[in-house]
Amino acid sequence: MQGKIMFVLGAAAGYVVGTRTGRQGYERLKTQAKNFWQNPKVQNTVSQAEDFAREKLPVVGEKLNNTVKKHVAHSDSEESSSRPADDSTAPVDETSAPPSNQGGHANG
Repeated sequence: MQGKIMFVLGAAAGYVVGTRTGRQGYERLKTQAKNFWQNPKVQNTVSQAEDFAREKLPVVGEKLNNTVKKHVAHSDSEESSSRPADDSTAPVDETSAPPSNQGGHANG
């Protein structure tokens, strides 16, 4: 569906840019687009799509949330099993970190 919309928009843009009738062609295209958008059938379809999205969004969001939680839990368990036991207790020495290049270019 998105591909069709992009094709129509691209065709319309190409028409506007390439038209020899200039402003007249643009105005005609603009009027046709406005009439299309205001068509009751189009607005009914838009309304149905909005209602469908509102209805399904909570379900999709919950499934996505559960999937992410499972993935994070799986990643955490893999990471802890592959990490050496003494690695988690090693102190972090922030003074030995390489200096950051804040706001400047290395060779500029």
